[in-house]
Amino acid sequence: MKHPRSFRWIVRGAAACVLVSAVFAGGSEPSGAEPRVRLTTQHVDFRVVYSPGTSNELFLVARDGDARTNYFSTNVVLVVQPPAETTIPDGFPELGEPGQPLWILPSTQNVELLYLGVSGEGLPAGVFDRPPEVRLVAVEAPGSFLVWQFDSTGVLKMFMDSRDGIDPEDVIAAPVGGHGHFYWGFTSNGFFEVTFRVEGRLAGAATNLLAADTSFRFAVEPLPPEPPPAALAVIGVDGAETNQLVCRLTGAVGVAYRVLTSRDLRVWDEGPEVVAAATPVEFMVSLPESGEQPFFLRAVARPF
Repeated sequence: MKHPRSFRWIVRGAAACVLVSAVFAGGSEPSGAEPRVRLTTQHVDFRVVYSPGTSNELFLVARDGDARTNYFSTNVVLVVQPPAETTIPDGFPELGEPGQPLWILPSTQNVELLYLGVSGEGLPAGVFDRPPEVRLVAVEAPGSFLVWQFDSTGVLKMFMDSRDGIDPEDVIAAPVGGHGHFYWGFTSNGFFEVTFRVEGRLAGAATNLLAADTSFRFAVEPLPPEPPPAALAVIGVDGAETNQLVCRLTGAVGVAYRVLTSRDLRVWDEGPEVVAAATPVEFMVSLPESGEQPFFLRAVARPF
């Protein structure tokens, strides 16, 4: 496969130097990015981490309890393997229409599936006035995302459900010093990008601490085939307007591309999502404050 052609372009009216390249698609990570660790059958928790003195102070990581390792969301993919696929039985209208497919990670351990929970282990006692909360913020996926438990009487309680929109009720408390397990449901196979936000209040504080929105990727198997090679995209640059770079994207019609930006070709930040059309689609990205260093753009096809 030939390498894409690249070119260097100086933004008029600004000192920034921008490198724009044609980019290969297929849902792969940007060149230079570390491959994600696949968690498949491990005991894993979404763990709330408190780090006083840092910018956000609260963080959400994937904790592999078997390996005693924390993973940032960008370094891991949570795999929902084929044995998770089932059909909705009668008597559970909260889950949907009987007979419809549903992929479920159970709340009790199954050696063939990921064992997933929510954890506040490691949080200091007496620091928070109540357990921090993990809130559902967004779901980008080919289907819906559900989280539920059964209480001691067998009644189903839904904690998160993207089917009816996302609201303040889509929340799970992370018990300080403990953890809990839930049923995690997916109404389709494919890639799910699920975004959470951690919120907590220190004892005696007037306002809440908020973690940055954190998106975790679930791979619900069997995965659909990757986009064909025709999903190649090319970014062009048209000019600059008040610290905004005016760009255009040409790609496979109907394919959604993530635009990524970088200062060093190692760390890539999320930019806008652009859906390719029959003619080049214009979009804008913010230029960095300092224009003395190179500024790089890439576009990568969404894996779903």
